[in-house]
Amino acid sequence: MSTHKPKDVVLLCNPQAGGRWRALADVLDSEEAKAVRRIVTDEIKDVREALVSVGQRPKLVCIYGGDGTIFHVINEVLRNQTPGEPLPRLALLGGGTMNVTGRMCGMTASPGENFRSIMRAYLTDKLLWREVPVIEVTADDQRSYGFTFGMGPLVRLLDRYENGNKGKLAALGLGLRVIAAAVSPLRTSMSELFADMQGSVFADGSELPYHHFTAVFANTTGAINRAIEPFTDPRTRETFHFLAYAVSSREFAMLTPLLARGKLPFDRSELLNPLAAWRLLSSLAAGKGPLPRDPRYVNHPAQQLRIASSESIYTIDGEVLTSTGSPLEVKLGPSLQLALRDGDS
Repeated sequence: MSTHKPKDVVLLCNPQAGGRWRALADVLDSEEAKAVRRIVTDEIKDVREALVSVGQRPKLVCIYGGDGTIFHVINEVLRNQTPGEPLPRLALLGGGTMNVTGRMCGMTASPGENFRSIMRAYLTDKLLWREVPVIEVTADDQRSYGFTFGMGPLVRLLDRYENGNKGKLAALGLGLRVIAAAVSPLRTSMSELFADMQGSVFADGSELPYHHFTAVFANTTGAINRAIEPFTDPRTRETFHFLAYAVSSREFAMLTPLLARGKLPFDRSELLNPLAAWRLLSSLAAGKGPLPRDPRYVNHPAQQLRIASSESIYTIDGEVLTSTGSPLEVKLGPSLQLALRDGDS
């Protein structure tokens, strides 16, 4: 007999996520939803109060919502964990625009179908889990958690989008204007948005030999969204993915289609020295290895970062957060147990 009961489950829904009202109704009107504790919050920042209102700590939290909803749930759970008490498990049903982490856990159907499948498996003790660590970011003595951290021009672009018109057309229009500004030699109103991030980046105690960056990211899942998987090397249980690109915005924009798939340019300086070029070509002809990477494209796993920059904003899982300018500390945080649909692993 199963030891799992519907009362141990909280279904948290953000009706603003993605604007998919039919999908939300499909979740809330299901028989499975009527048996669990349900929370519908109009403001993702109200997640803390919503979780407190359910009383007894849940064993499973099913989340209908986008990146913002998931971010606030994760941070509420981790910041208020009772020592010695297990963390609730999470099921990321979808409902937002990208649903990157949910898809990694097999949540590729509609949120309603995902929820019903998760509940059937949970109540029959057949639900499987995947442990996924989070990134822990400390800024101004405040700890925040998520799967992806980022700083630099791309975060400024995200901030401009969040504070302007929303939707796919608005995002496409803004993206095209930014690319045009990045590749054009002329200065436009968008040029400042893509100015290099200035600062120092320390990875595992060693300072990178650059002070101008177009992108700095850390991640635990291997993908920033469905179209961007930029990391080149597998991480270990003790590390997270890390990249820092010390190149111009023009070069970054021109190479984005390759960089998004983890394809890094080779070190062209090797070809300037005839002897080095001959040795390189001889090595390639003998099948002894790939071309050496351009050192400005730092891309490897790390255990800890320290970032000192004048940038006032950064992102965790698509949420734009502010900093007073004090150095940020980034390290591997605790692991969360995420539900897998239909035994996907």
